[in-house]
Amino acid sequence: MDDLGREFLVDAAQSGRLALPADGPVAWTAHADLADATAAVLADEGRFDGPTPPLTGRQALTFDDIAAIATELTGRTVTRATAPDDRFRTQLTGQGVPAETADQLLGIFAASRAGEFATTDPTLADLLGREPVTLRTVLREHLSES
Repeated sequence: MDDLGREFLVDAAQSGRLALPADGPVAWTAHADLADATAAVLADEGRFDGPTPPLTGRQALTFDDIAAIATELTGRTVTRATAPDDRFRTQLTGQGVPAETADQLLGIFAASRAGEFATTDPTLADLLGREPVTLRTVLREHLSES
């Protein structure tokens, strides 16, 4: 989870409201798992002939799902609110986020709405030799730090 995503979730856990643009399911992956998978691929040259399959978690989650997980982990209700794209962009730029970064983030939300991040695949688990770290585990770590 990147710093901006962490900030959204920590703020939501504290305020009880996760206000983000409409989204679609995302097969979240932990950075550490992707690093371990990269090391496994580099250590076994020729393991993949052609494009690497998607390296994803086993479950695709929406921000509704994430709000429910945050509620369970914190014991405080976190509700999901949908912010219109233009209002969200204005909010970000008003907080000092560069316009280009805000546009890129909105592009990610649009891509998730189109289902571009919903694919799950067992390749990451196969490379790791274990199940990938779940978003629930990552959230537990980040929310306990706040």
